[in-house]
Amino acid sequence: MGRRKAIPDRPRRRRGRLLVAATVTAALVMGAVAVDAALDGDPPTPGSVDAASTQGADPGEIGSPASAPLHKDEPEPLTSVPKNDVGKGMVYTGLVPSAKGDKCVGVYTVSEAGLCTHGPDEPPKGVDIHQDTKPVAAPAAAPAAPAVGADSPPSAADLLKDAPPVIDVQSGAVLAADAPAAGTPASEATAAAGAAVVCDGDGSTGNRVQVLYVHAPGNDRFGQYLPSIKKWAADADVIYNASAQETGGTRHIRYVTESDCSAVVLNVELPASELQQFGATTGALAKQGFNRKDRKYMIFADAQVYCGIGTFAGDERPGKDNMSNFGPSYGRTDNGCWSGSTAAHELGHNLGAVNNSAPNSSKAGHCVDEWDVMCYSDSPYYPKMQIKCPDRGGDQRLDCNHDDYYNTNPPAGSYLTTHWNVANNQFLIAGGGTGPNPTPTPTTSPTKTPTGDPTPTPSPTKTSTGSPTSTPRPTKTSTGSPTSTPSPTPTGGPASPKVAIGQLTASSVVLSWAQVTDAASYDVVLNGRTLGTVHSTVVRLVNLRPDTAYKVAVAVRDQAGHVAKPGPEASFRTPKAADPVGPTKPGTKYVMVNTLTGQAADMWGASTADGAVLIGYQRHGYANQQWLFEDQGNGNLRIRSVRSDKCLQIGGSAVAGQYVMQQPCSNADTQQWKITASGGGYTLTAKNSSLVLGTGNRWYYGGRLLELQQPNGQTYQNWAIQPVS
Repeated sequence: MGRRKAIPDRPRRRRGRLLVAATVTAALVMGAVAVDAALDGDPPTPGSVDAASTQGADPGEIGSPASAPLHKDEPEPLTSVPKNDVGKGMVYTGLVPSAKGDKCVGVYTVSEAGLCTHGPDEPPKGVDIHQDTKPVAAPAAAPAAPAVGADSPPSAADLLKDAPPVIDVQSGAVLAADAPAAGTPASEATAAAGAAVVCDGDGSTGNRVQVLYVHAPGNDRFGQYLPSIKKWAADADVIYNASAQETGGTRHIRYVTESDCSAVVLNVELPASELQQFGATTGALAKQGFNRKDRKYMIFADAQVYCGIGTFAGDERPGKDNMSNFGPSYGRTDNGCWSGSTAAHELGHNLGAVNNSAPNSSKAGHCVDEWDVMCYSDSPYYPKMQIKCPDRGGDQRLDCNHDDYYNTNPPAGSYLTTHWNVANNQFLIAGGGTGPNPTPTPTTSPTKTPTGDPTPTPSPTKTSTGSPTSTPRPTKTSTGSPTSTPSPTPTGGPASPKVAIGQLTASSVVLSWAQVTDAASYDVVLNGRTLGTVHSTVVRLVNLRPDTAYKVAVAVRDQAGHVAKPGPEASFRTPKAADPVGPTKPGTKYVMVNTLTGQAADMWGASTADGAVLIGYQRHGYANQQWLFEDQGNGNLRIRSVRSDKCLQIGGSAVAGQYVMQQPCSNADTQQWKITASGGGYTLTAKNSSLVLGTGNRWYYGGRLLELQQPNGQTYQNWAIQPVS
């Protein structure tokens, strides 16, 4: 099908308007549902927070998704596939028109997982997708080339610098300096770079948007683009929150976050062939474990195949079981179109915008009432656009007039009280987050001086160098803002908050809770005993006993030193430790988690290359953090990467400070390890040596190189080894 000429009052198509459609997981039942009555029931309460997780609430999954999308009117099936236009990134290879009655009817089916997509979208006018987008931030400092490091291991304080505090439950010692997180150099640097987002909970537990940098072998520019990608992710968050403020609310993207409250960006290598079409990309990512139900994947693909393409459930039901309220979802933007607005647009589709029944729908995943991040004249109907919000600044905001897909306080009886409202999506935070920074500093929305001229400006430059720049549209007066209220203050001091449990291993756990107004610090109470006092709202407990039940609570200390009654207790049970002789069950996949830092043994960048280094990195459990243990006899094991099918090998002679890498598996002594039970975890000793695997103090793009160390009994040399869940 051909593409109509652009409408005359719109001289360009902005980057970020990427045409996408429906996604569902392979496990979902085929077939769409068209029942008007269902759309009239179960309306959200006007002015309520609804399904969006509130500040300090457990970000865990809410319920289960519906089995199929619900439509007021079933879309008409597509009957053909356009020819590829490689120059514009209009690549339809691998897309199959969906038949009537199929869950993807009206769009295309893509990939073995049965995902749905509208297909590729043309780039903005004047944009050449075969030209790289320039970085908008200075590149990250490159780590030193792997070599033998210091012969003495680091201290726990060195390894926990800028991280939440750690408490040893056996000794009660706080293993890192516990200064208030707000105002730390890392937080200030992140904010100054425009890369700060809102931290919530422990940064990884529950429903999260995971940012990925995806590249082919030999084209790894992670360091060059990492700060820019973090900034673009923060710019997308600006759009979501500034748009929420227009209806009296607060919404932030719930990213997987670093300790400095920037978005975690994972470096992922895929074969070049799997970047040539969207279905191959999502399938390859799924094989590496990037198909979690509690994740939506914001993909910055270092390729020049598309401008962008993504997935969209198209489910109109208003309730918490809306399919857009769950993962996995994928939004891919290629290098020529990278920006914050592009990321916001693709995520908008993943979160459920814009449904066919919306008052101003294009009937193809977008809207027709400008100016709006999600609106443009799209395929296959190319509807005439209407300028209903004349401030061009709306091009960096969601939902002109807030009547189609995004409103934190929809009026009673309006469309968004009886149909899906993206503002209720559980991948968004309704409030300011929980920390670890008590006063998070996300990038604020810059303003521009109004000129009174609503006429669209001529084609701007392709690459933005700053945050989205527009004055928010007038904010509606609201008495039901979903912004979280502080914990109530009873007589005698502030009330203590509820604790959330995350990142549980046989010997450690992470606790998080909401920041309490006027709290000076918090007492951590385990099984009725006060362990210690911290200022952070996130803390890791280590040296727990395997297969043991615990109860934990937090008590607030006010500025005068008075301690409130502990808040509600949270219960958990540590998993059983693996077999005392080591996890040698053939074919079982394991993760190795450092007891002190909570970081997992990670094959850097999901690389398959010989010599790729082993680091400690935030635990996520994808394939490059999964390991097979193979018996080599005489109590020795070989450790094979699930991702690369290669084995861990020391980088040279067995000396303290030696790094660890991967090489093709062999019977060499340098690939053999002895695993010894130690407390609730294990130590890994290199063959023919007394040296053990530990976390070093050499930084590596957000992680730390793992290395051989002289054994000293410290928790950074101890590993929880547990089966992949």
